[in-house]
Amino acid sequence: MFIIFNHDKLEERINKMYGDMVAFGKLMGMNKQKINSRLKGATDFTQSEIEKAAELLNIFPEEIPAYFFEVEHIGFEN
Repeated sequence: MFIIFNHDKLEERINKMYGDMVAFGKLMGMNKQKINSRLKGATDFTQSEIEKAAELLNIFPEEIPAYFFEVEHIGFEN
């Protein structure tokens, strides 16, 4: 089984607060490619990345699932 998460709400928050991925990425210690990889689901966010992003974006702990774990698709491998 695999799960694809939708990070649209997270992207909207980043753009609203920082204007673009590059500015946010610098604060996260990531380049644009690494941020995009996380947002597009090619690579998962680590727990420490989620914690840091939540702090930078003023996301309360109880809001984290809505930003990082919104399920877009669940698939099953054969």
